[in-house]
Amino acid sequence: MPHRWIKRCGVRTGVMATAALLLACSDSRTEATAPPAQAPTAAPAPAAAPPAAEARRVIDQLFGTETIGMNLAYAQKIAGPAMRSEFHRHQFRADGCDITLVSDEADKIIESVEIDIAPSCNLSLKSVLNVAEGQPDIKLGDLTFGSFEPLLDSRYYADCLTLCGNAADPVVYLEAKGSRLTHFINYSVQAPMVDGKVLDATSAWRAAMIKAESEDYVLDTRFNCEPERFRSVISTGLRNARPTVFSFGRGPTFEQGDCD
Repeated sequence: MPHRWIKRCGVRTGVMATAALLLACSDSRTEATAPPAQAPTAAPAPAAAPPAAEARRVIDQLFGTETIGMNLAYAQKIAGPAMRSEFHRHQFRADGCDITLVSDEADKIIESVEIDIAPSCNLSLKSVLNVAEGQPDIKLGDLTFGSFEPLLDSRYYADCLTLCGNAADPVVYLEAKGSRLTHFINYSVQAPMVDGKVLDATSAWRAAMIKAESEDYVLDTRFNCEPERFRSVISTGLRNARPTVFSFGRGPTFEQGDCD
Protein backbone atom coordinates (compact mmCIF):
# COMPACT_ATOMS: atom_id res chain seq x y z
CA MET A 1 0.00 0.00 0.00
CA PRO A 2 1.51 3.26 -1.04
CA HIS A 3 2.29 5.82 1.77
CA ARG A 4 0.33 9.04 2.03
CA TRP A 5 2.47 12.06 2.62
CA ILE A 6 1.38 15.20 4.51
CA LYS A 7 3.27 18.44 4.05
CA ARG A 8 3.66 20.30 7.33
CA CYS A 9 6.16 22.96 8.36
CA GLY A 10 7.81 22.62 4.97
CA VAL A 11 8.61 18.86 5.62
CA ARG A 12 7.09 15.78 4.01
CA THR A 13 6.52 12.93 6.46
CA GLY A 14 4.64 9.73 6.91
CA VAL A 15 1.36 9.19 8.71
CA MET A 16 3.03 7.52 11.70
CA ALA A 17 4.99 10.64 12.59
CA THR A 18 2.25 13.14 11.80
CA ALA A 19 1.02 13.60 15.40
CA ALA A 20 4.51 14.16 16.76
CA LEU A 21 5.35 16.51 13.96
CA LEU A 22 2.17 18.54 14.45
CA LEU A 23 2.96 18.84 18.13
CA ALA A 24 6.47 19.98 17.36
CA CYS A 25 5.19 22.53 14.89
CA SER A 26 2.67 23.78 17.44
CA ASP A 27 5.41 24.16 20.07
CA SER A 28 7.58 26.06 17.60
CA ARG A 29 4.78 28.50 16.84
CA THR A 30 4.12 28.94 20.56
CA GLU A 31 7.78 29.68 21.27
CA ALA A 32 7.98 32.08 18.39
CA THR A 33 5.05 34.15 19.59
CA ALA A 34 5.85 34.04 23.34
CA PRO A 35 6.95 37.46 24.69
CA PRO A 36 10.61 37.71 25.63
CA ALA A 37 11.39 37.07 29.26
CA GLN A 38 11.82 40.26 31.28
CA ALA A 39 15.03 40.75 33.19
CA PRO A 40 14.45 41.07 36.93
CA THR A 41 14.12 44.72 37.98
CA ALA A 42 17.06 45.85 40.06
CA ALA A 43 16.19 47.20 43.48
CA PRO A 44 16.75 50.97 43.73
CA ALA A 45 20.06 51.90 45.30
CA PRO A 46 19.68 53.15 48.86
CA ALA A 47 19.95 56.92 49.25
CA ALA A 48 23.38 58.08 50.26
CA ALA A 49 23.59 58.98 53.92
CA PRO A 50 24.15 62.69 54.54
CA PRO A 51 27.73 63.54 55.53
CA ALA A 52 28.28 63.57 59.24
CA ALA A 53 28.46 67.05 60.72
CA GLU A 54 31.98 68.15 61.35
CA ALA A 55 32.74 68.06 65.05
CA ARG A 56 33.34 71.48 66.58
CA ARG A 57 36.74 72.06 68.13
CA VAL A 58 36.92 72.27 71.89
CA ILE A 59 38.15 75.86 71.78
CA ASP A 60 35.23 76.90 69.54
CA GLN A 61 32.80 75.46 72.09
CA LEU A 62 34.36 77.43 74.94
CA PHE A 63 35.32 80.70 73.25
CA GLY A 64 31.83 82.19 73.03
CA THR A 65 29.41 84.20 75.11
CA GLU A 66 27.30 81.07 75.73
CA THR A 67 30.11 79.88 78.02
CA ILE A 68 29.22 82.64 80.49
CA GLY A 69 26.84 81.11 83.03
CA MET A 70 27.68 77.55 81.95
CA ASN A 71 28.19 74.91 84.63
CA LEU A 72 31.89 74.30 85.18
CA ALA A 73 31.22 70.56 85.26
CA TYR A 74 29.65 70.77 81.79
CA ALA A 75 32.66 72.68 80.45
CA GLN A 76 34.94 69.98 81.84
CA LYS A 77 32.96 67.36 79.93
CA ILE A 78 33.83 69.28 76.78
CA ALA A 79 37.47 70.07 77.54
CA GLY A 80 38.41 67.39 80.08
CA PRO A 81 39.86 68.13 83.51
CA ALA A 82 41.63 71.45 84.00
CA MET A 83 45.42 71.54 83.90
CA ARG A 84 45.41 73.73 87.01
CA SER A 85 42.72 75.02 89.33
CA GLU A 86 43.41 77.62 92.00
CA PHE A 87 41.62 80.70 93.32
CA HIS A 88 38.57 79.81 91.18
CA ARG A 89 40.68 79.94 88.01
CA HIS A 90 40.69 76.78 85.88
CA GLN A 91 43.27 76.55 83.11
CA PHE A 92 42.82 74.45 79.95
CA ARG A 93 44.83 73.95 76.78
CA ALA A 94 42.90 73.14 73.60
CA ASP A 95 43.61 73.44 69.88
CA GLY A 96 46.73 75.54 70.39
CA CYS A 97 45.03 77.92 72.83
CA ASP A 98 45.51 78.50 76.55
CA ILE A 99 42.14 79.41 78.04
CA THR A 100 41.15 80.12 81.65
CA LEU A 101 37.61 79.75 82.94
CA VAL A 102 36.94 81.83 86.05
CA SER A 103 34.21 80.39 88.25
CA ASP A 104 32.09 81.70 91.11
CA GLU A 105 32.98 81.21 94.78
CA ALA A 106 31.41 77.74 94.77
CA ASP A 107 33.31 76.68 91.62
CA LYS A 108 30.05 75.80 89.92
CA ILE A 109 29.26 78.55 87.41
CA ILE A 110 31.59 80.15 84.85
CA GLU A 111 31.65 83.91 85.29
CA SER A 112 34.34 84.93 82.81
CA VAL A 113 36.73 83.62 80.16
CA GLU A 114 40.34 84.64 79.59
CA ILE A 115 42.42 83.61 76.61
CA ASP A 116 46.13 84.12 76.02
CA ILE A 117 46.87 85.86 72.73
CA ALA A 118 49.46 83.80 70.83
CA PRO A 119 50.29 82.94 67.18
CA SER A 120 48.94 79.41 67.72
CA CYS A 121 45.57 80.79 68.86
CA ASN A 122 44.45 83.29 66.23
CA LEU A 123 40.72 83.13 66.91
CA SER A 124 38.03 85.37 65.46
CA LEU A 125 36.27 87.74 67.85
CA LYS A 126 32.94 87.43 66.02
CA SER A 127 31.69 84.81 68.46
CA VAL A 128 32.20 87.10 71.47
CA LEU A 129 31.81 90.64 70.11
CA ASN A 130 28.85 92.12 68.29
CA VAL A 131 30.84 93.29 65.27
CA ALA A 132 28.70 95.65 63.20
CA GLU A 133 27.69 94.44 59.74
CA GLY A 134 30.19 95.54 57.14
CA GLN A 135 33.08 95.75 59.58
CA PRO A 136 36.02 93.44 58.84
CA ASP A 137 36.50 90.37 60.98
CA ILE A 138 38.88 90.90 63.89
CA LYS A 139 41.40 88.21 64.83
CA LEU A 140 43.21 87.96 68.14
CA GLY A 141 46.54 88.02 66.34
CA ASP A 142 45.73 91.42 64.80
CA LEU A 143 44.42 92.99 68.00
CA THR A 144 46.09 96.10 69.42
CA PHE A 145 45.00 98.42 72.20
CA GLY A 146 44.29 101.00 69.50
CA SER A 147 42.04 98.68 67.46
CA PHE A 148 40.13 97.48 70.54
CA GLU A 149 39.52 100.97 71.97
CA PRO A 150 36.90 102.20 69.43
CA LEU A 151 34.87 98.98 69.58
CA LEU A 152 33.46 99.66 73.05
CA ASP A 153 33.20 102.40 75.64
CA SER A 154 36.40 101.49 77.47
CA ARG A 155 38.79 102.93 80.08
CA TYR A 156 42.46 102.41 80.94
CA TYR A 157 43.46 101.16 84.39
CA ALA A 158 46.63 99.85 86.03
CA ASP A 159 47.11 97.92 89.24
CA CYS A 160 50.40 99.72 89.94
CA LEU A 161 52.69 102.25 88.27
CA THR A 162 55.39 102.86 90.87
CA LEU A 163 57.00 100.87 93.72
CA CYS A 164 55.13 97.80 92.50
CA GLY A 165 57.33 95.17 94.18
CA ASN A 166 58.41 91.82 92.83
CA ALA A 167 55.38 89.66 93.65
CA ALA A 168 54.02 89.94 90.10
CA ASP A 169 54.49 92.04 86.99
CA PRO A 170 52.25 95.14 87.01
CA VAL A 171 49.54 95.11 84.35
CA VAL A 172 47.75 97.76 82.31
CA TYR A 173 44.12 97.13 81.33
CA LEU A 174 41.73 98.54 78.76
CA GLU A 175 38.33 97.59 80.09
CA ALA A 176 34.75 98.06 78.91
CA LYS A 177 32.23 97.52 81.67
CA GLY A 178 29.04 95.70 80.73
CA SER A 179 26.06 97.62 79.39
CA ARG A 180 22.81 96.94 77.62
CA LEU A 181 24.72 97.14 74.34
CA THR A 182 26.98 94.24 75.38
CA HIS A 183 24.21 92.34 77.19
CA PHE A 184 26.02 93.32 80.41
CA ILE A 185 29.13 91.36 79.51
CA ASN A 186 32.42 93.03 80.44
CA TYR A 187 35.37 93.00 78.02
CA SER A 188 39.04 93.79 78.51
CA VAL A 189 42.50 93.45 77.03
CA GLN A 190 45.65 93.61 79.12
CA ALA A 191 49.43 93.42 78.99
CA PRO A 192 52.23 93.35 81.57
CA MET A 193 54.35 96.47 81.90
CA VAL A 194 57.70 94.80 81.37
CA ASP A 195 59.23 96.00 78.10
CA GLY A 196 58.74 97.52 74.67
CA LYS A 197 55.86 99.77 73.73
CA VAL A 198 53.83 98.90 76.83
CA LEU A 199 56.58 99.91 79.24
CA ASP A 200 57.33 103.09 77.27
CA ALA A 201 53.66 104.08 77.23
CA THR A 202 53.03 103.49 80.92
CA SER A 203 56.27 105.30 81.85
CA ALA A 204 55.07 108.36 79.90
CA TRP A 205 51.65 108.03 81.58
CA ARG A 206 53.26 108.00 85.03
CA ALA A 207 55.51 110.98 84.20
CA ALA A 208 52.55 113.07 83.02
CA MET A 209 50.63 112.36 86.23
CA ILE A 210 53.60 113.13 88.49
CA LYS A 211 54.16 116.42 86.67
CA ALA A 212 50.49 117.43 86.94
CA GLU A 213 49.89 116.06 90.44
CA SER A 214 52.49 114.31 92.62
CA GLU A 215 54.28 111.04 93.35
CA ASP A 216 51.58 110.22 95.91
CA TYR A 217 48.87 110.57 93.26
CA VAL A 218 50.55 107.77 91.32
CA LEU A 219 51.52 105.72 94.36
CA ASP A 220 47.94 105.73 95.65
CA THR A 221 46.65 104.84 92.15
CA ARG A 222 44.32 107.83 92.19
CA PHE A 223 44.48 107.79 88.37
CA ASN A 224 42.16 104.79 88.39
CA CYS A 225 39.48 107.02 89.90
CA GLU A 226 39.89 109.55 87.06
CA PRO A 227 40.45 107.37 83.98
CA GLU A 228 39.56 110.15 81.53
CA ARG A 229 41.94 112.75 82.92
CA PHE A 230 45.20 111.38 81.46
CA ARG A 231 43.63 109.12 78.88
CA SER A 232 45.15 110.84 75.85
CA VAL A 233 48.67 110.06 77.09
CA ILE A 234 48.22 106.33 77.61
CA SER A 235 45.93 105.96 74.58
CA THR A 236 48.54 107.46 72.27
CA GLY A 237 51.35 105.39 73.76
CA LEU A 238 49.49 102.07 73.52
CA ARG A 239 47.91 102.61 70.11
CA ASN A 240 50.12 100.07 68.36
CA ALA A 241 50.99 97.93 71.39
CA ARG A 242 49.66 94.38 71.47
CA PRO A 243 47.82 92.96 74.49
CA THR A 244 48.66 89.51 75.79
CA VAL A 245 45.25 88.51 77.23
CA PHE A 246 41.66 89.01 76.04
CA SER A 247 38.81 88.42 78.49
CA PHE A 248 35.03 88.68 78.70
CA GLY A 249 32.32 87.79 81.19
CA ARG A 250 30.04 88.92 83.99
CA GLY A 251 32.51 88.40 86.79
CA PRO A 252 34.16 91.11 88.90
CA THR A 253 35.64 94.00 86.95
CA PHE A 254 38.81 95.93 87.71
CA GLU A 255 38.80 97.23 91.27
CA GLN A 256 39.54 100.93 91.15
CA GLY A 257 40.42 101.12 94.83
CA ASP A 258 39.51 103.82 97.33
CA CYS A 259 38.22 106.77 95.34
CA ASP A 260 36.67 108.76 98.22
